Amino acid sequence: MKKTLSMQPVVLTAVFFLLFSMVIGCGSEKKLETQISGSWQRAEGGGTVEINLDKNPTSLVFDGKTYAAAIDKVDKGHNSVHLKVATDNGTSEEWILHQVWNDNGSSFKLAFMHNGLQETLVPAKQS
Repeated sequence: MKKTLSMQPVVLTAVFFLLFSMVIGCGSEKKLETQISGSWQRAEGGGTVEINLDKNPTSLVFDGKTYAAAIDKVDKGHNSVHLKVATDNGTSEEWILHQVWNDNGSSFKLAFMHNGLQETLVPAKQS
């Protein structure tokens, strides 16, 4: 009985540190906009896409042209960012960037939906 009582503070301390580390770990997750921002290249056909959603002004550089973009919706459940993008003809279109994670969750590609098309973007190679 006495041994059980002396183990109780040790177990409670261990549980506290486990829960505390889980809270800290979950709180340090990067925003989806930050994870997606950066330099990407097309999986097919060549060309790069620069995505800037984590700083103002938000924009995409696509086929050498800069497009002003406004974040319309962040869907964390589907790992997607919906954008309103100003096009050349003065209208705005919805473009969607969707994270597609690999099987072990260590990296992702982007499904890029725009102008009725869907492309796959992969991280640009670092030189």
